[in-house]
Amino acid sequence: MFRLATLPSWALIFVLPLTVLGCQTLQSSDGLLEQESSNAKVSSRQLRIVLDDLVLQYSSQVELAADQIIAENSDPQVRKNALLWKMNSIASCFQAASRRDPLGAYFDIWILNKQSLSLFNNPSDSPLFGESQGIAISATQEIETIMAEVLDLIGDDLPVNEAFVNAFAQEHPINDLYFKRASITANYTKYIDSIKIKGPELLGVVGDIDQQLDQIQRLSSMYAEFLPKQARWNGELMIMETLQSNAVIASLQNMSLAANGVATIADTTQTIPSLIERERNLLNDSISAERVATMEALEKMRSATLNSFQEERIAVMAQIESERDMVLNAVQEQRIAATQDLSQLGEQSLVKMDHVIDTKIGDIAKHGSDLIDHGFRRLVQLLVAVAALTLLFVMAFLQIRKHQRLKTEANRISDGPIGIHTPTTAVQGIPVNVESHHSSGATVPQPAGESPPHRAA
Repeated sequence: MFRLATLPSWALIFVLPLTVLGCQTLQSSDGLLEQESSNAKVSSRQLRIVLDDLVLQYSSQVELAADQIIAENSDPQVRKNALLWKMNSIASCFQAASRRDPLGAYFDIWILNKQSLSLFNNPSDSPLFGESQGIAISATQEIETIMAEVLDLIGDDLPVNEAFVNAFAQEHPINDLYFKRASITANYTKYIDSIKIKGPELLGVVGDIDQQLDQIQRLSSMYAEFLPKQARWNGELMIMETLQSNAVIASLQNMSLAANGVATIADTTQTIPSLIERERNLLNDSISAERVATMEALEKMRSATLNSFQEERIAVMAQIESERDMVLNAVQEQRIAATQDLSQLGEQSLVKMDHVIDTKIGDIAKHGSDLIDHGFRRLVQLLVAVAALTLLFVMAFLQIRKHQRLKTEANRISDGPIGIHTPTTAVQGIPVNVESHHSSGATVPQPAGESPPHRAA
């Protein structure tokens, strides 16, 4: 019974981590850059934005250099090579940038530029652009500087770096201006086997569709800006090749045929932009329809998942509520039992306290009279001791008073005049110092027959 009740809880415990992982996979947009670089300065999404700007810089640089070569040269072969360079190089750049992973697209564009630089520095025959070969080399080197700056922006701790790009460009060079290139994917295991690409899960692919569609749409919009130029360059190349053919040279002798040919070429050139515009609109409509269908499927999946979560949550909350009621009932029973035990212990304690108090009261009543007699005896002893101490104190006080009185009287007697009577015969013939006797307060002896002088009181 308990196992059946807890089965939804265990199922929820196992389903929740898988669902969280699925949601993380659905929201994750990590690419090869996040997998291989722990301290990359930019994310794959930011690198894709940088690549969009890099493609525009590459195309503008190549177009500017090719137009400069065409303007400086009158040689038909040099002008043709310049047209082939900007047509095929820009198309190859957009093809490399259309790779799903932005890091792989970045290295493919860099390999394309290094292959172009190797072709210009080491041509198989004569220089492709004659005396203007330095213009193409300079433009390619400027693009090389931009690629190195982007690598510094990404970070220098990638297992694939500039050494890989140089090795691939050297082993798989391009031999002409048609840019027939070896696939970087076909040689992936040989050159960058140190990277282990994690295969995307189903939810990761579904979650990344919107981002990929947005990238494709943005890249298509950029390439659509170059489509009219590509059409014009194709028209110029066709005219140039037509003018260089022997059949056209012979037919140009007839001006009417030449005028008709030019008119036909002009009509064809005018219809190409409208055709390209129509194809571009069809491509945008197809991408929008696919995106809407994908979002509807995702919405259905989300609703089904939320409903499943709601049911599981209700079941879990019901199980938790029943468990809580059981716990509360058990706690209530334990509380009642503990209260009863405490009441019994209290009653027993009160009975024991009454017994002890009664025993103590009996002991106090039994020994009370003895304690009173003992206290009375001690009180009498204390009173006798106090009386004796009082009597001794009085006697001592009287003795002290008597001693002080006798001492006072002795001092008074010693302070009075003292008369000395000397026999007459004892003082004859002895000179007496009258002043000294007067100063000492004694009676001065007089000659016989003279009365002693009276001392003033």
